[in-house]
Amino acid sequence: MANMKAILDVIRANASLEYQERVPATERATITEIGSPINTYQTIQNEFLNALVNRIALTVIRNRTASNPLALLKKGTIPLGSDIQEIFTNMAKDTGFDGSGSKLLTKTTPDVKALYHRLNRKGQYPITITKQGLQTAFTSYGELEKLLGSIVTAMYSGDNFDEFVLMKNLFAQAITGSKIVTASVPHVLNELTGKAFIKAVKNASSGFTFPSSVFNTYFANKPVSDTGDPVVTWSPIEDQILIVRADVMNEIDVEVLASAFNMGKVEFLASVLKVDSFGSATNCLAVLCDRSWVQVYDNLFETSEFYNGQGMYWNYWLNHWQTYSYSTFANAVAFVCDDEAVSLNVSTLSFLTIATQTLTATKTPVDALISWITSDATVATVLNGVVTPIANGTCVISAVNGDKVSSCTVTVNI
Repeated sequence: MANMKAILDVIRANASLEYQERVPATERATITEIGSPINTYQTIQNEFLNALVNRIALTVIRNRTASNPLALLKKGTIPLGSDIQEIFTNMAKDTGFDGSGSKLLTKTTPDVKALYHRLNRKGQYPITITKQGLQTAFTSYGELEKLLGSIVTAMYSGDNFDEFVLMKNLFAQAITGSKIVTASVPHVLNELTGKAFIKAVKNASSGFTFPSSVFNTYFANKPVSDTGDPVVTWSPIEDQILIVRADVMNEIDVEVLASAFNMGKVEFLASVLKVDSFGSATNCLAVLCDRSWVQVYDNLFETSEFYNGQGMYWNYWLNHWQTYSYSTFANAVAFVCDDEAVSLNVSTLSFLTIATQTLTATKTPVDALISWITSDATVATVLNGVVTPIANGTCVISAVNGDKVSSCTVTVNI
């Protein structure tokens, strides 16, 4: 109720003189008394709803930062035009000292490259508010809050959800279109595979900090007209962002991963964005990228309205036009894994007695049939993961899922 009172007072404070004269402040009137002039006068109704929809609802939804976890990567608003030109200039080359001055008038053309990002989304979200609905809203602060909630849910929440989906699909398009560097990692199923994943991320993050053309895909996708060199760029740690699937984060040691970035846990988490998936790229576990890799802009974000006097209702439309693109100039790596995977809970087993021990295989998909193999049945045998020592020696027990194998070294000394 306190929030709705504050909203009503904000609308009144920024309203016209007529509105302020007719509509009392919340501190000296009941909700019914406030709603009476709003429901009575058409101009006051229009002014109230326009402020509620265009200003208040927008503020409410944008304060809910969880609505689009990737919104942090957006680059702002383009006030004019529909195209963005991104320019990159490679470093100059050392041609050696020429003391003769013979090259004094030689023209050295810099290696300049360009990318273009174009408006490619025009979203529109409608909502209708009836006169009866407006009158009901002013029977209590709770009902007024419901009205605001319906506006937020119907328009702004729907837009934010779609924006999130489109941004995830941006990564999927880059992966399937070979527009981003990929690194193969195992499925993160336990501590061992989690450590392998962390090591891969650490290696890429460290590589980003050195001038290189290894982590961008411009040259592989360059236009025919570009006869220059590959793009050489780098990304300081503070410019790197890690987008990771939530289920992967649940399996890894965040403090260990933070140390890979030379950060504390709290500082590191500020550079991590969690998603439920990477759209159609179902084999992608995470993406490490320079913040400049994501090129998402708002071209237009506004509402339009129309009052139907005959039907006594207001139609509002939220229009959101955007540019969705990525920069092949920038460093980015997608960590992908095979659709099939298997991992054992330990990498070594030791037997000092004849008692059996059990290996546990974590697999993807979860209903996969695992084959168990021993390299030397005279040392140890295996059946459904249960290892039985036979005689002193060493052998390798393997779990096989399709063409994926995970092995454990077995030592028998009984």
